[in-house]
Amino acid sequence: MISVAVPAGALRTSARAAVLMDAATGVVLYAQNENEPRAMASTTKIMTALLVLESGDLDKAYTVTAADAAVEGSALGMKAGEVLSVRALLTGLMLVSGNDTAHALANALCASQEAFVERMNQKAKQLGLKHTHFTNPAGLSDAQHYSTALDMAVLTAVALRNPLFAALCRQQKAEVDFIKPQKSVAVYNHNRLLAQYSGCIGVKTGYTQAAGRCLVSAARRQGQTLIAVTLSDADDWADHKALLDDGFAHARELRFRVREVKIPVAGGGVAHISLSEQEASIRVPEEAAREVTFQICAPRFLYAPVEKGQEVAYLLIMYRSTQLQRIPLYSADAVERLQAEKRSFWERLLHYGKYRNQTSKIFSG
Repeated sequence: MISVAVPAGALRTSARAAVLMDAATGVVLYAQNENEPRAMASTTKIMTALLVLESGDLDKAYTVTAADAAVEGSALGMKAGEVLSVRALLTGLMLVSGNDTAHALANALCASQEAFVERMNQKAKQLGLKHTHFTNPAGLSDAQHYSTALDMAVLTAVALRNPLFAALCRQQKAEVDFIKPQKSVAVYNHNRLLAQYSGCIGVKTGYTQAAGRCLVSAARRQGQTLIAVTLSDADDWADHKALLDDGFAHARELRFRVREVKIPVAGGGVAHISLSEQEASIRVPEEAAREVTFQICAPRFLYAPVEKGQEVAYLLIMYRSTQLQRIPLYSADAVERLQAEKRSFWERLLHYGKYRNQTSKIFSG
């Protein structure tokens, strides 16, 4: 992901560090001490959840240990010997910010807490988080446990591409089902913005005395997703609303119409087939609009038969080298295959060469 820092203007926050980023393009719309390493408290759990979700096997049963139950701070309230699925532990992790569930998930995925933390740091390096280092899966205070507002925004953009993560962090309430003893516990998300801000889709709250109030939020409106991060912010709810409002207010909608596009057809009764007319649109930051391109990508030719409504091409919406959307395109009509006719070797070679030399159809706008 490419991030382009935009200097902070009239908009200011109460945070020690803050970022507003467009999730699709990676364009940074607001930056305030964005590369300053700071404690990030329970927003750490974004990384913990992502690693667990990427590992799969969410229905695996896990028996809570005494060490899990004894972890300090916010907790689901599990007891040693109780059994939950990994899926249930994830719900406790993201909604009630359970430090006990973070400890349990690390044990469920790896042989030790240290091994899980190593995976966290490997993932951070893989994602290019240059100013991030983890020492635990929960976000407990430690001098060597830190990140930056920009790194947390980049991490969140990656996490939101995982549909299970996206579904998990936007829940306002849920049931945590225990396998042993068999019971259900109602839990409620600490993130007030889910109820207070139109389009909010997550993501994670955090607080320790050392870190202060930390918040990562995301909202989606008219197809555009923005991510806001504040670290050590006493007025985080209001600041996030202001950041997100400003980002959406300065977005630009780009439109592209697919029309009068034809693809050569081999072996049919017609020489070309048309694509169905279609309109595509996308909202991006004003700063990114000039570098967004629309490209229709089609094969050099199609072999008959072709059915009406068959997917035969696609539209790519790109920002620089980043794919924002891939939209299928369909044939407007059907083309039947002609009966095979006897041709000489030279006629077949000429026919093949006619279509072999066709270049891929790519139209940009």
